[in-house]
Amino acid sequence: MHQRVITNESPYHRQIYMRPRLQSQDPGRRVLTENDTKTNISRKLTKFDFDSVLTIRTSKGSKKFKPQRFEVKPIVRYLSKVQKTEVDSELETYQRMVLAKMKEKNILPKQRSLSNATPQQKSQDRYASLDSQNRINKQQNQNVHPKILWDMSEDEWQQFGDRFPQHFEKKKLLGRGGFSLVWLGEHKRTKEKFAIKQILSTNTHQSHMKEIWFGIHFFQDGQPKKQFSNFPGCKNLVRFLTYDIKPQDTWIFQEICGESLGNHLYDLKGKNVNNERMYRLTLKPLYNTFRKDLTELKKLIRELAQALDLLQDQRIVHSDLKTENILVKKIKNENDLHELTQIKLIDYGSSFPFDDLKQFSMATPEYMCPEILNYILYENQMNYRPCLMKYLKNYKKPWVIDVWSLGCVVLEIISGIPLWMSLKTIVTKNGKEIIDYGLFAVKGRVFDKIIDRQMEVIQNLDSYIDKNYSGIKIDNQIRFVLKEMLNLDPEKRLSPKQIVEYLSTRKEYLTTH
Repeated sequence: MHQRVITNESPYHRQIYMRPRLQSQDPGRRVLTENDTKTNISRKLTKFDFDSVLTIRTSKGSKKFKPQRFEVKPIVRYLSKVQKTEVDSELETYQRMVLAKMKEKNILPKQRSLSNATPQQKSQDRYASLDSQNRINKQQNQNVHPKILWDMSEDEWQQFGDRFPQHFEKKKLLGRGGFSLVWLGEHKRTKEKFAIKQILSTNTHQSHMKEIWFGIHFFQDGQPKKQFSNFPGCKNLVRFLTYDIKPQDTWIFQEICGESLGNHLYDLKGKNVNNERMYRLTLKPLYNTFRKDLTELKKLIRELAQALDLLQDQRIVHSDLKTENILVKKIKNENDLHELTQIKLIDYGSSFPFDDLKQFSMATPEYMCPEILNYILYENQMNYRPCLMKYLKNYKKPWVIDVWSLGCVVLEIISGIPLWMSLKTIVTKNGKEIIDYGLFAVKGRVFDKIIDRQMEVIQNLDSYIDKNYSGIKIDNQIRFVLKEMLNLDPEKRLSPKQIVEYLSTRKEYLTTH
């Protein structure tokens, strides 16, 4: 398949280089003094309206400042977690200054047993211990090769190395894609944390340019633009903050969200059996919620449809909607079931304007609609299906590509096996172990064979829904919505608005026209 490269004349190019630039240098600042630190603590507490929370005391009868003694009053427990973190950060900075000053004067703190230590002394010891442990951890990390420390493959290490934006500290590898890695990064001075996406600037699909174009289109200064404030789907897009383009990497800064839906659904462990690779699939606790209460599954479908409704209003196609590109947060309720508290659609590196199909780039084939897979075969003079070409003659609805992909996500959840799993997979049903494959999976990911699988499954969809490995029994609402999302005729697929409307009511049917 021919790879398409976006030239400088692309509309992405004009918008990207009119961006607000990321500040490349940290402004100079003087060294903090003890009084500065006390002032910083006071300001933070004033901001929280808790002026009396912290009291920094001097020893009785002495005019000299002895900052090793301080007291945090019990009211601090009423502060929020974020507020406590900020105050603790200032106190820790303050304590490090104290220890450094005492070391300069050769005044070492006395060793105390925990039995007779005062609360203030215990607090001082805790901060000293934390500081010491942090130094030990950093030293240990410095002795480990970054490739091993971050669990990077050899290919990833060769491509991405140990590069990272200036003024930020790399904390954790959050995720990976075809041309990118996503890191948890912390600003060295402010300690603010971000999801920082590292994309190779040389990737031929120009996914970094598309990601920035998408972010600039919907967000400004880290918030949705005013014209999109009436769309509920705004909260289901990851907030785009800023970016920095370098010769080797493009760095995109986003809000921190939850884990991928795929990680919450199943666990796959591979092993070699008689020189053949096999996988054992274990369903995770979120499935227990979907079995007992379809409300959370409907919420998931509805909120993703809200995001697609916003995109279709701007005639934009995500084009790579799959379980790995959905981030969720969940909590347990009083019934020991999981509630989804956040649902986000991520990874906009394959997005494109619907009216410019030539900007379509390769995505995950098992989640792509058959008419687009067929179009790619046709463009490359390969074995395409003439019966599907008719659907492109009146191809005017911008949601049809993504709605099919959303249907694939729902079908995968119900099926209980990833759609793309083409290797033998051991699953458990009614206490028995069975070997099976993903519904749209074919060896080699050959497009025309994937289309054949799609058509066969859709023609017998009710049977595949009922004979699943997840144990989920869907109602008529979900069954109807799923069948209409996976309609082979794109003209008859439900719009995102219709999906939201239907799953928000108790109707037993909904017209698709």
